[in-house]
Amino acid sequence: MSIVHIAATAPLTFGEAVTLGNTQQEPLAKARTAAHQPLPDARGATGIWECSPGSFRRQVAQAEYSYIVSGAGTFTPDNGEPVAFAAGDALYFPANTHGTWTLQESVRKTYVILE
Repeated sequence: MSIVHIAATAPLTFGEAVTLGNTQQEPLAKARTAAHQPLPDARGATGIWECSPGSFRRQVAQAEYSYIVSGAGTFTPDNGEPVAFAAGDALYFPANTHGTWTLQESVRKTYVILE
């Protein structure tokens, strides 16, 4: 059995920040990832994602489980009610969940994307 471990105390090397959403909106949300790695069974990936405040559409088509390490915001699914979240919360998105993230604070989360 292969265990995937992301050490919270290890120095993290984040990739370059990418602007999300409409560049006409303020503030512009910028996201980056670290420790992204495939799962041993090749049926998904895991890592750490962080993003500055702003609003943007969800970019991931696959199912995803996220644990919010820090920050706060809302996710509003298309044709649904906003779901507020903060540090310590967990979120599960079924595959093909579409909607809008609105981050009031910078967010850091760990994620598992399932193929």
